[in-house]
Amino acid sequence: MPGFAPVEITRFLTAHMYHPRSSSHGDAMCSYLLRDLYNNCPALKAMADNGSLVYQTNYTINKDTPSRWTIDLVLGRATNESLSATTTVAKADPSEIWIAIDAKAIMTEHGKARRNRQRDLNSMADILHRMSPTPIIGAYLIMNMASQFRSPLRDEVTKHKNIEQLVAGTIPLFDDILKNEETGRPGLDAMGVTIVDYSNLLGSECKLVNGPPAPKANDPLHYQNFLSKICTKFSARHGSL
Repeated sequence: MPGFAPVEITRFLTAHMYHPRSSSHGDAMCSYLLRDLYNNCPALKAMADNGSLVYQTNYTINKDTPSRWTIDLVLGRATNESLSATTTVAKADPSEIWIAIDAKAIMTEHGKARRNRQRDLNSMADILHRMSPTPIIGAYLIMNMASQFRSPLRDEVTKHKNIEQLVAGTIPLFDDILKNEETGRPGLDAMGVTIVDYSNLLGSECKLVNGPPAPKANDPLHYQNFLSKICTKFSARHGSL
């Protein structure tokens, strides 16, 4: 199941750079992921092509309640009016959420950011697991392993000390968020982690890190396995509709 989102996001960052107060990188991640799902999951593609599946970005659930949450990407049942997509999946509010995915990034200040991202994803999973029927819940994370990073919010360039060890120690935090079906522990159904090397300096290139400590090909957090897990669960739940 070849997915191209990891390569595409490095090209996007190289071309547009990263700004922590912009949603552009998250929107790009969702766009690439949506295309990968459409191209690699036959059951999902079939439903999108016949107009019974739609997607929406920055979708808010539980409005006007303490459990209000905005999800970066949702896919689900189309309304009674069938839609036909001109490219991949038609964009509209779903009447029922079948897939819910958050796109996250850790580019600098890893020590603080990793705990914030872990907390956010745990909260999202907790809220969505209370919904009925429970959607397939996923997250896609981009994590930076550059030795330095220039944030547009700071005057100086941040030096990342022992960055390889820090990234290696961060990955298990997100592995721990995955649902444990053997014990019944709730959590994310699937998560993908992509490691990049990007300084965010003018003219710098964002590079994909495939070697250690990036998830290996047999790791559940590897992007291809993340994609496959979502497709497998979607096909099992909705492939016969």
